Amino acid sequence: MPSEWSGTARDELLALRVTSTGWGYRKGTRPCVEPTALVGLGLVASTEVSRGEDSSVRLAADWLVSIQNQDGSLGISAGLPAPCWTTPYTLLLWNALNGYETPRRRAAAWLLQQQGQTSASESDPDHVIGHDTTLVGWPWVSDTHSWLEPTAIAVLALGREGYGDHRRVREGIRLIADRALPNGGWNYGNKSAFGNVLRPQPGPTGLALLALAQTDDPSSVVANGIKYLVETLPNTRAPASLGWGVLGLRRWNRAPAKSYLWLDESYRRTVGRPDAATRLALLLLAVGDASLPLFLGTQSGGRRA
Repeated sequence: MPSEWSGTARDELLALRVTSTGWGYRKGTRPCVEPTALVGLGLVASTEVSRGEDSSVRLAADWLVSIQNQDGSLGISAGLPAPCWTTPYTLLLWNALNGYETPRRRAAAWLLQQQGQTSASESDPDHVIGHDTTLVGWPWVSDTHSWLEPTAIAVLALGREGYGDHRRVREGIRLIADRALPNGGWNYGNKSAFGNVLRPQPGPTGLALLALAQTDDPSSVVANGIKYLVETLPNTRAPASLGWGVLGLRRWNRAPAKSYLWLDESYRRTVGRPDAATRLALLLLAVGDASLPLFLGTQSGGRRA
């Protein structure tokens, strides 16, 4: 369902470009990988853009190719080649466009090799961590423990590349389900600490629900996550929280009709900010009719391992 502000948001995003190559976290700062990839996806998803053939998106995708590390990963920016948690965001953008087969293949290969550190379950007798520490997902930083958000983004990106049945993706999905909070929703990493249950957050919950789309299984964690978002998003206007939250609900056909009004209000609060790029991108993704296919997996290529 198009919104009146979509075209204006697209124009503002184009004006926020640092150079012709990409976007930074703030206007006037150097281009970085995450905002560039998210803005590119937002422009592709907007009804104003034809599947990413807009020249600004293509230039951004080419710039990302130019800074790809030798091992296939991408760092924070051209001058910061690590940490490389941004790689799946870029992979999603390249997948949304025509071409980029070689950099996509290299990025996917790197991503499949990355593993969060694990520990034996009995090594946490005091329940400091509060989740299954034997499950392997993806970390923010190499050689550290798996976290929810990088795992969810990796699952989405690899699913788009046809690796939905890969053992790493299947275990990533199990990790996401394991991190669900008992009363619904997800936090950023743990579900409890020192025996205290953490509070759910809309952004991670929306991401988790998107990633669990790979299962097509409306399990209890999905139902509880949906319930949490339906109750929480009417009072949420932070663009990242609202954007990911609405996307998660849309995947399960549970986004209320009023969600477009929430997105409109969030847009009005965001427009004109110097740090608006990623915020506007997520709002465009949440409202765009073409957004969900950019995240949902495909079995093309029959890739398994």
